[in-house]
This record gives sequence, structure tokens and C-alpha cells, in this order.
Amino acid sequence: MKARFPLFGVLAFLMLVVGFAADTMSDQPAKPLKKRKSQKTDITSNRMEYDYAESTIVFDENVKVVDEEYTLTADRLIVFLEGTNDVRQIHAIGHVVVVSDDRTGRCPKAVYTKKTGEIFMSGPNDTSVQLTNKDDKIWGREITIWLDDQRMVCVPARLTLIDSNPAKANGTDKNGEEKRVLP
Repeated sequence: MKARFPLFGVLAFLMLVVGFAADTMSDQPAKPLKKRKSQKTDITSNRMEYDYAESTIVFDENVKVVDEEYTLTADRLIVFLEGTNDVRQIHAIGHVVVVSDDRTGRCPKAVYTKKTGEIFMSGPNDTSVQLTNKDDKIWGREITIWLDDQRMVCVPARLTLIDSNPAKANGTDKNGEEKRVLP
């Protein structure tokens, strides 16, 4: 089943999870958000259920969200609405994977709350939630990202940073000899 909803432009939050958190790990300044070329987001799943009375849309089994900025896959996607088309909260559940360029996010569950601009990613163990940007990687059981404040908390945290220019990182001494700087 294929569905198109203009309200799913908000699903760009998942791309931001990968983008913001991965940019936080780099020494480059955070990139400003790109203006979207279109509002088109395609969502496919084996089953979709819309409950008008409960203001929810549920996508079940083999969920795939394809947007110009990212691709998301999950077992289930639940969208909670306010009114007719305003997103209140989005839950991506089960084998959640978000890919955008060379950045990837993986977790068992991700919840976006529009009002607070918060993304909460969680899993059962200390390496369940993973964000990567090229070779850099952060793991945790829970990662919370506040989009408006451009901050992130990872509990417990494990971070691996790979310097793309080791000569620059090591530097040289006063005689021009390469010196080793401790990590």
C-alpha cells in the first residue's frame, strides 16, 4: 500500500536525527537546514489504518518512508495527529533505520514530539541506539535530541571519532618533526 500525505514533511525529523547528531560528533559547524525542494514523501507498508476518532495513522509491516532527504525503514510507524493534518507525535517502532547521504541512525524505537522538538531514541541495551557519520559513531541505550536547542544526551555513552587527517591531528614539533598527540 502506498500513501502520500503532506503532513509527512514533518517526518524530516528522522533525517535530522541522523544529521544533527552526526554533525554534533564532527568538528565542522552544524549545517543549516536545506530548504525542501518538494513536500513529497512516499510511505509504503503492507497495511495502513487511519482512525479518524483517535486521530492516528498506523503503518504496519515493511514500512518504508522515502523522502528527498532521507529513507526510513521500520516495522511500524504510528502518527498521532492534532486536528486533521497537524502532527503531534510520531513513533517509529522495530528495526528503525534512517539513512541520509553518508549518515545512518539505527534503533529499536524513535519518538518525535513536535511541541518540544524532542527526538527520543531507545533500545534494550547499551549499544541499541547508534548514530554514524562516515567513520564516526556514537552508541547508547537512549539518545535524546532537542532540535531547537541543538543539543543531545546519550546514556550511557560510547563515542568513536576517526580523524580524517591524521597528519594534522599529530602536528609537528619546533624542529618540524611529526609528533604524536595522545587521543
